[in-house]
Amino acid sequence: MSLPQAVKTMLQNNISSVLAANITYGTRNQFGAFPAITYTITNHETIAIGATPYRRCDIQVRSVAQTAQDAQEIGEDVEAGLVTGTYNTLKFEAIINKNSALDESNAGFGDETLPFTCITTAEIYYKE
Repeated sequence: MSLPQAVKTMLQNNISSVLAANITYGTRNQFGAFPAITYTITNHETIAIGATPYRRCDIQVRSVAQTAQDAQEIGEDVEAGLVTGTYNTLKFEAIINKNSALDESNAGFGDETLPFTCITTAEIYYKE
């Protein structure tokens, strides 16, 4: 199973404040409603050799909402939802939360405003 799908399954299973359809890899579904979560995976590497080697990756999870408070609350849900377990056959054995930060909303081209975003970064150590 793919790592992006395993991360999505973890988020869907452990975060009830966002609909599964609004949890996407890469960019937010522009036709989806708020709140929403997007995530990306970086620095994917093998860190141990053997029959079942350890792998490590960094993830960045963006919690997107119309208000700063909602974005921060979903960011807290994300932090609590990053838990070890088996997701789509990948065994997440350790998850280290690095930090969370609220990203300021900016004005759009009209009277509307862009949504607020809380960014959570973490490391996942797993085996296939």
